[in-house]
Amino acid sequence: MESQKDPTPRHPIRVVANRTGLTTASLRAWERRYKAIKPERSQSGQRLYSDRDIQRLSLLRELTEAGRAISGVADLSLEQLLELAAEDRAAEHSSTGRNGTVASSSWLDEAFEQVVKLDARELERILWKSAMILGANRFIDELVTPLIHGIGSEWVSGQITPAQEHMGTEVVDRTLAKLTGPTPNQSSPHMLVATLHSELHGLGARLVSTVAALEGWKVTHLGTSLSATEIAQAAAEIDATAVAISVVNEDRIEDRRGDISRLRAHLDPSISVLVGGRASGQLEEARLAGVRVVLGGLPELRQICREAM
Repeated sequence: MESQKDPTPRHPIRVVANRTGLTTASLRAWERRYKAIKPERSQSGQRLYSDRDIQRLSLLRELTEAGRAISGVADLSLEQLLELAAEDRAAEHSSTGRNGTVASSSWLDEAFEQVVKLDARELERILWKSAMILGANRFIDELVTPLIHGIGSEWVSGQITPAQEHMGTEVVDRTLAKLTGPTPNQSSPHMLVATLHSELHGLGARLVSTVAALEGWKVTHLGTSLSATEIAQAAAEIDATAVAISVVNEDRIEDRRGDISRLRAHLDPSISVLVGGRASGQLEEARLAGVRVVLGGLPELRQICREAM
């Protein structure tokens, strides 16, 4: 049944942001780009929202945090949103064990076992099944991220072979690439994602591409080992809003500082430069002008993406 919440428009946008947990930028973007909400206007032109609007926006936030694209749920009725949210909650509940232990921990063990066995088909099946149950964001945070770190550390310590590492990362990359679904609205901001010259670890960049796409951005994923000039030229060609660089290799951090400074210099000042990854903390110390180092990982990246929509 439809909600009985008061339909009277009486709440300003900052109250709505506080009650829903959404930023004011996200609220305006969802209104402008996706027609998710239609607030009334006061005589002075101020947006005013009803209790029902707040309920709708809270449901939309819940659904997007579960991994659904805002473009896919923005035009649903309140009744449909309530039903879909109940379905997602039930799926999440079914993935939780008796002691409150999320099933992703067991899937993580199963996934790593398939890496050791070199069973690409079974690994992909486990990853895709867990993504459908957990939702995209939890899948990325609770399964993919620790799996990537585990594969990397076991390879460095010699506990798994290069063949096992290559197979595992290839299957994870392939799964992430198909997770994002349809291309977002053509008016969405555009992110270019890459790694710099001699940076061959590409899964961090793929995670960035996936997160940005799930937040409604258009994404151009260039892959690994490109020069600052090549990345800047591509960004200009596609009219990028932001360029995201993944930095993992700590052995060449001085080269990375120079590369990122050159990249910033080659780009239009309006294009944001985001840098993240395992070695990005060392770049923060250099305080590169015009560059945002994303030390908060994927949660911070999600917030950046939402605020820019």
